[in-house]
Amino acid sequence: MHRSIRCRLGLIGLCLVALTGAAAPLAAQPSAESEVLVTPGWLAGRLSDPKIRTIDLGKTATQFAAGHIPGAQFVDWRVDIVDSSEPGQFLVAPAAAVEALLSRLGIHADSTIVLYDSQSSRIAARMFWVLRYYGHRDVRILDGGSNAWEAADGHLESGLTSVAATDYRITESKPSLRVDRAWVRSALGQPDIAIVDARAEEFYSGESIGTPFRGDQPNARAGHIPGAKNFFWADHFNPDGTFKSAAELRSAYEALGIIPTDTVISYCHVGLQASTPWFVLSELLGFADVRLYDASMAEWANMTDTELVLGKD
Repeated sequence: MHRSIRCRLGLIGLCLVALTGAAAPLAAQPSAESEVLVTPGWLAGRLSDPKIRTIDLGKTATQFAAGHIPGAQFVDWRVDIVDSSEPGQFLVAPAAAVEALLSRLGIHADSTIVLYDSQSSRIAARMFWVLRYYGHRDVRILDGGSNAWEAADGHLESGLTSVAATDYRITESKPSLRVDRAWVRSALGQPDIAIVDARAEEFYSGESIGTPFRGDQPNARAGHIPGAKNFFWADHFNPDGTFKSAAELRSAYEALGIIPTDTVISYCHVGLQASTPWFVLSELLGFADVRLYDASMAEWANMTDTELVLGKD
């Protein structure tokens, strides 16, 4: 059984009195069942629900074993969700590998998957995109991640949690969520297509050069894709690691000239940071057509047939 969890009034507006035995469900929380962002209180009241599968990302196996949300499963984001056949790029893992991973984690097609990390949800956002790409319907992110859970006095457990394996099968995928270099090149200059560069400004401007995934050599060239607007991934968050309000985020994108009727492409160094604007635009702001350039600069900046622009737009 899980211990009871005490949640601070300032964070979720309610207080759970500590009880002996299983974790007691909290009273109704502001996050509705249909929302993709959930609060610590929402998750605390569902820790014993067999339909909920919580995934901890962003840690090493040792860090995970030292402390994690009760019942959470460990995913090594550097290995488990990456295509191992392309070692220089952080490309999405093939379907068979994702099926094996979700089976090992005890996940069913109708499971509610709650993702969290300790790195401002950027890895959780990437995992969210992977799951959406492979058609899993019910995915949530714990808003604020590990920090929010601990700030709410959430209990941590150590060691590993064993679960019964399942036989997860991907029955549909959404290839339109992912684009390649050729697609991006064909989109350049199109009036209804917007491009978001999620890297820090120094990389966008070309002042600094990034490196491929696990690389120690810099990219061949610096700069950004023509027409791209810079919206640093970390600027989507409040200081406490929670996502900024939809109104703030919508206003920021409108200031860049990016509107809901646009088809939007997001990219970064290797496709990890770009998952944050993808998540915000697609899931929080309701843009109908948002795509991730998975190979990102690890590919584009190392090709001879691609154009790069230096400076700030």
